Amino acid sequence: MARPTKEAHEKRSAQLPPVRVTEAELIAVQAQAKAARRALSDFIRERALTGVTKSAAAAPSHSLLVELSRAGNNLNQIARHMNRGRGVPDDLAHVLHQFYTVLERVGRAHGA
Repeated sequence: MARPTKEAHEKRSAQLPPVRVTEAELIAVQAQAKAARRALSDFIRERALTGVTKSAAAAPSHSLLVELSRAGNNLNQIARHMNRGRGVPDDLAHVLHQFYTVLERVGRAHGA
């Protein structure tokens, strides 16, 4: 399925005039954009229009995603077990502890 067509006011077709900078200034701006995890053009546009730049969210590490997926899978199995009227499983406390531990690691890794 194709992406919806943007309205005329949403298209970024207008251009700012070229800006000349020294080599040192260019390196400094590129370093700032990289530190903010933003593309250079996005960084400059946001800085010019708002005066500030928000950092892009860090990409989650593969190992954290795997751990979160496993913990979520365990919770899903426990919910299915309980919904079938089989009572509370013995390892519920362990699985909940594991889940909260993984959530804390994800939060720390992403500044939450």
